[in-house]
Amino acid sequence: MVMKIKIKSVFKILLLCVPIIAFCATPTKAQQSEQDLQDLQQIVAIVNDEVISLYDLKQRTRLLFLSNPSRNVTPEQEQNLQNQAMNGLIDDKLKLQEAKKFEAVATTNELEDAFANYARQFNLTSEELVNALKEAGIEKQTLVNQISGTLAWQRVVGGLLSPLVNITDDEVMNFLDKLERDKGKFEYNVSEIFLLITNNAQRDEVVSSANLIHKQLEDGTPFTAIAQQFSQSSTASVGGDMGWVMDNELPKEVSSQLPNMNVGEISDPIITEDGVYILKLTNKRKILTLNDEDIAVTLKFLYFMKDDFPDKSFDDLNKLVLSKVKNTNACEANKENAVSLKATGDGDIGTTKVGNLPREAREEILNLEIGQGTKLYEEENGYRSYILCAKDIPEVKLPEFDTVLDNMTQSRLQLVARRHLRDLRRDAIVDYR
Repeated sequence: MVMKIKIKSVFKILLLCVPIIAFCATPTKAQQSEQDLQDLQQIVAIVNDEVISLYDLKQRTRLLFLSNPSRNVTPEQEQNLQNQAMNGLIDDKLKLQEAKKFEAVATTNELEDAFANYARQFNLTSEELVNALKEAGIEKQTLVNQISGTLAWQRVVGGLLSPLVNITDDEVMNFLDKLERDKGKFEYNVSEIFLLITNNAQRDEVVSSANLIHKQLEDGTPFTAIAQQFSQSSTASVGGDMGWVMDNELPKEVSSQLPNMNVGEISDPIITEDGVYILKLTNKRKILTLNDEDIAVTLKFLYFMKDDFPDKSFDDLNKLVLSKVKNTNACEANKENAVSLKATGDGDIGTTKVGNLPREAREEILNLEIGQGTKLYEEENGYRSYILCAKDIPEVKLPEFDTVLDNMTQSRLQLVARRHLRDLRRDAIVDYR
C-alpha cells in the first residue's frame, strides 16, 4: 500500500520519464481535463458488473511508477506496471465487493485517518501529501481507493475468515514440544513479497512480474515499499513482515532457501504452486538459545559533531574520550566528562536491546564492564561513544501458550486469506475491453 521512500525525489523522476511512457506526458490543464473526461468514459474492464475506467488504470499506474527509482523505464517494465495496476484494481474491486456483503467497508472518517497515517510515514501532513501526489499527476482519491481495498480486506480476513481457523490445544502443545526438540536450530525473521498465481495460463506473466520486481529491489527500491504496493499477501499492509518463523512453517520451496541466506539478503523469485515469493531475511536466531541481540542494556552517550572539532584528528579525539570512559564510573560521571571533553551533546539512550544498536558497536558494548564506555563510532555528522550503565541478560524459556496460539492462528489465517482471494479471482466475471 504505502511506500517509505524519498517521495519528492521520486516525483522529480516522474516528471523526467522517458517519452515511451504515455502516462508521463505534460499536457495543458485544458487538454488534461478533456483527456481525463475521455479516460473516465472509456471502460477497460468490468469486474462483476463494476467498471474500471482507463482513468483508473492510468492513475494506478502512475502510483506504481513511484516505486521505480530508475529514470530509464523500459517498455517491458512499463507494460508490467500497467499489468500490475490492472491486477491491483481488480483485486481491490473483489475485496470491496466481498466486504460490502458483510458491511465491512471503511467509513469516510476511517479512510481520512488512514490517509493521514500514510502521510506520516513520509513525515508529511495530509495536505502536503495531496500536493505531492498532484505533482506526480495523481489524485488523492486514487490512493484513498487503494487504502479502502486494503482496509476492507483486513476486515474480511479478521471477521469472515478468522472463525474458519481453529488451532487446537494439542496443536499448540505439539508445537511447544517441537521447540524443545529443536533447541539450537535456527528460526528466521522474514519479510515476503507474494504474487498470486490463479491459473497456469497466468504463470509466465506472474514470473515475469516477479523478475522485474526483483530488479527494482536490486536497484535499491526499499523492500517494504515494494511489498506494500505489489504483494498480494495479507502481510502487504506491514511491508511484508511475517515475523519469526521456522523453516517448516513455510512451503518447502521457500524454506529451503533460508538456511543459505545472509541477514539482509533478498532471494531470487521462488516459484511455488500457489504463487511466486521474494523473501528478505531480516534476522535469524537459534531456538531457545540466548541471543546476544536480545540482551537489554541501559546506555548513556557522548556525542561530538565533526564541525565542532575541525583542528583535532579522529585518533586524538578518540584517545581523549577513551581516557575518560574506560573507567568504571563513566556512567555517573557522564555529564562531567561531557563538559571536560567539550562534547557537543550527552544524555540518556535508555534501555534497549543490543540488536537495536549499530551493528559495529554491539560486540564492544557487550564486553564492557558496567560503568565503562566505548571508543568513538562514526556517524554521518559526528562521533558517538556509548556508556554502559546496566545490563540485563534474559532468561531463555518456552513462549507462552497464548503467544504460540496467536502466532499459529495468524500464520494459518494468512494462508486461508490467500486461498480465499484466489477463489474470488477464479469465480469472478472479469470482462476486459
